[in-house]
Amino acid sequence: MHGVTRLRPDSAEDTHHNGPRPREPQQGLTSATDVSRKVFRDKLIGGVPKDPRLIEGWLRARAGLEDVQEIRQAMLRTLGELGVDVHEDMTFEQLEQASAALAARKQTTGFKLGEHGLYVEARQIKAMLKESTNVLFGGERWGSTRKGPRSFVAERVFVEPDKLWLGVDEPGGVELMIGHLWGPGGPRSTLGYHEYVERSALEFTVMVVRDALTPDLWADIWVHAQENGFGALRSQGFGRFYLDRWELDP
Repeated sequence: MHGVTRLRPDSAEDTHHNGPRPREPQQGLTSATDVSRKVFRDKLIGGVPKDPRLIEGWLRARAGLEDVQEIRQAMLRTLGELGVDVHEDMTFEQLEQASAALAARKQTTGFKLGEHGLYVEARQIKAMLKESTNVLFGGERWGSTRKGPRSFVAERVFVEPDKLWLGVDEPGGVELMIGHLWGPGGPRSTLGYHEYVERSALEFTVMVVRDALTPDLWADIWVHAQENGFGALRSQGFGRFYLDRWELDP
């Protein structure tokens, strides 16, 4: 695809019809590769739970895991990526004890930790693109297979590398959020603690099978994603960014 240098779809054609707008070449299976860089305007909030009990619920909801052994293995991996000293034969109870230091710091959600510091994952970028696509174009049918736009993007758009480094070894701080819930027992307040990094930048590559999305579609998707945000607590205005690079990788 052609590199998109503008971020406003001012010259885009009508975006409200339901026709098969993405282009699909008739032959060959090739990918267009675009290099991207986004800069966060303020705080990016980490959304990975640090309490094993929270991690278990997160894995069930986000990863679709139900098998007990699969959940335990995923918890081991996630806690290891959070910097907790874990080993293969640990039970759920031992995992909870191993993460006590994290719980003591009351950091209930945060970032994963790797050899180059804190990072987010490529799958989160893809999830962001799918969400913006669904918000903008839900109900349409794209391509010769008449797929819904979200599924169309899921099958044709890929992000690499797997780990996107935030350029820091530790979070800039912890954001305290107070929530209010109403239930059978009446109103109650909850406290949430969330690690954040400030004004970080992410660089990544977006690969598109058969150059299946037009520049105008990409402009719409990125403009929405910038304002909708990335990461946790987006409903509170966190995670908004500027896309300052989007160009074809030769």
